[in-house]
Amino acid sequence: MDKRYSVIIFDLGNTLIRFDHSISAKKFANLFHLDSGEVRKLFFDSELTQAFERGQISPKDFHARITKHLGVKIPFKDFVAIWNDIFWTDEGSCAIARRLKKDYKLFLLSNISRLHYEYIEKKFDILKIFDEIILSFAVGAIKPEKLIFEDAVRRAGGDKSAVLYIDDREDLIKEAIYFGIESIKYEGADKLEKDLKARGILS
Repeated sequence: MDKRYSVIIFDLGNTLIRFDHSISAKKFANLFHLDSGEVRKLFFDSELTQAFERGQISPKDFHARITKHLGVKIPFKDFVAIWNDIFWTDEGSCAIARRLKKDYKLFLLSNISRLHYEYIEKKFDILKIFDEIILSFAVGAIKPEKLIFEDAVRRAGGDKSAVLYIDDREDLIKEAIYFGIESIKYEGADKLEKDLKARGILS
């Protein structure tokens, strides 16, 4: 155990829980004879989605705006079923997180919508191991905005040097480092284990 750190913060998507946005986009596109690329962009790379992940609009409002934009009609519950069906566990990283739990406080820090989080919370038990869960829709900010990193550090006791952050996205890693949080880019469980051992965090 490296006593420099008291808290290890994990990203969620494509770090602990894998996802593929194309799965739901293709299902939705096939159902309504739409272009899957356009659906994917609207679903996951639009100002509407960012507003949803910031908690600025409700799930039902998101559904209403999506369907209006695409010119289709689908019951809310059917939309949610398609929207959520994109996730599976990264067994390797989850196993590492469980090992770390023995010696460190674990935080989860994620850009995520309420719908996706509630689905993951029910389906994947890895979330139960975390001491703090910091979610963009609850905080009202998304990574790499300073506010969400500040919230994580505050919950960790205020000492940035005692925090280690793990994320798969290079841009978010760079911003966390710029903010003063030591970070590791997640590039698979084997590489993460080596990185943690090199820092004396895993033996």
